Order: sequence, then C-alpha cells, then structure tokens
Amino acid sequence: MVEQYITWLQSHGFHPNTLEEYGFNGNTPLLLAALEGNAMMVSRLIEAGANLYAVNKDFNGVLFNACYAASPEVIRLLIEAGADVNDTNEEGTTALMYAASASRVECVQMLLALGANPNLQNEDGFSAIELATHRDVYKELRSA
Repeated sequence: MVEQYITWLQSHGFHPNTLEEYGFNGNTPLLLAALEGNAMMVSRLIEAGANLYAVNKDFNGVLFNACYAASPEVIRLLIEAGADVNDTNEEGTTALMYAASASRVECVQMLLALGANPNLQNEDGFSAIELATHRDVYKELRSA
C-alpha cells in the first residue's frame, strides 16, 4: 500500500514527503486525488495529514474537485475527515451548488445526506436549486 502511495505521488510530480506541494493548476496531492476521484489516495492523504482546505488556481477546494470527478465516495471521505460540507469558493459557491449546476445527481444526494445546506446563496444570489440543470437534481433539492 505504501508503495502505491509513493508511486502515485511520484507519477504526478510530487515529492513523497511534501503533502502541500502545488502541482498542475495549483493542485496539492489531495486536491488532485479528489479531482481524479481516487478514494484510496484521498484516504491515504487524509491519514497523512493533508490540508482539507487547500485551494487550486481556480480557487476551488477538495469538495469541488470531488464533485467534478462525480465521486460521492470521495465526498464522504472528505466530510467524515472534517471538511466543511458548506465550504465556499471565492464567489460564495458551495460544492452543492457546483454539483447541482453540473448535473451530478449522486454528488448532490451525498452532500445533502451529509448535511449540505441547500438554501445558501452565492454572491450572485443563486442557491443550488436555482443552479440545477437536471430534473433529478432539481427533485432532490426540492425535497431537501
């Protein structure tokens, strides 16, 4: 398992002893593992003490990246490790808002189940339900 961890870090251009190194697009190893939806690496990086609140050059954090990857399992791991389910980017957008706008139904379901607030609004005044782009996402948010 340790060998896989080190191999993954090195194959992505990271030094195995530096958890907060920035790589492509300002992603730390944890941000990149979340972006890939790699639950095994996310779990290992959390255990190693990786920063749950790092942001990349797009000003998005680990939950955004997990939603981009459409990985409810990674979302669960991150929130159980202490990530704020309602954490926002610089525009006040939550992972739930992103998941709703990107039609990530399973991510919306997981975020809601873990306590995401569907009534928060971003700096433009939009909530997740107003950003929903898929009927199933809309239904999930409406019943929350």
